[in-house]
Amino acid sequence: MLKKILGWGECVAKQGGTVYDDIVDGSASLSVEEGDETEALIEGGKAEGRKQAADKYIIEFDRRLGDETDFNPGFTENAGEIGIIPKNAGAVYAELKGCSLKKTLRQNSADGLVGHYQYKTKGSTDSNGDLDDVEIKKSSIAASFTAVDSTAEGYSNKNPYEEGWYIKDGTIYKHAFETSPAQDVTYYTMG
Repeated sequence: MLKKILGWGECVAKQGGTVYDDIVDGSASLSVEEGDETEALIEGGKAEGRKQAADKYIIEFDRRLGDETDFNPGFTENAGEIGIIPKNAGAVYAELKGCSLKKTLRQNSADGLVGHYQYKTKGSTDSNGDLDDVEIKKSSIAASFTAVDSTAEGYSNKNPYEEGWYIKDGTIYKHAFETSPAQDVTYYTMG
């Protein structure tokens, strides 16, 4: 049985040294796949004992795809650690360790073609039987955005998408997908 535990509106994902800051808003979630329960029966059908396999945790999110070389669908057995970090201080987030990774393509009416990421733990436990491949934490630092200086030398030759710049839409900062700076648009860096 799969149960959703947490969902995030605006967040980034961090896997090792890679930060995915182009996650589709509202697509990130943490779910649990409960371990199977087995029961030992004695004569007469009465339960003598029960045992439950460890739960497996799943982080999923969609990323906007910038170009065809940005994403390779497939499966990776040992993909390492993944953390989903919300952009507001004090919010709860999850870090998973020893995950497998399944990447697929999806179509989204608002964002077009997106890459779907699914990280899943193996249900690893320590010597006491406690899960050791999932950790729930609290975000300590809110994301801050700084305007890019449009008068700086070389600004017009920059690629906002490759630079990882953002544009502000109301109170929300969204990843820029332009390949050259647009006129009358203020770009931001996240730091």
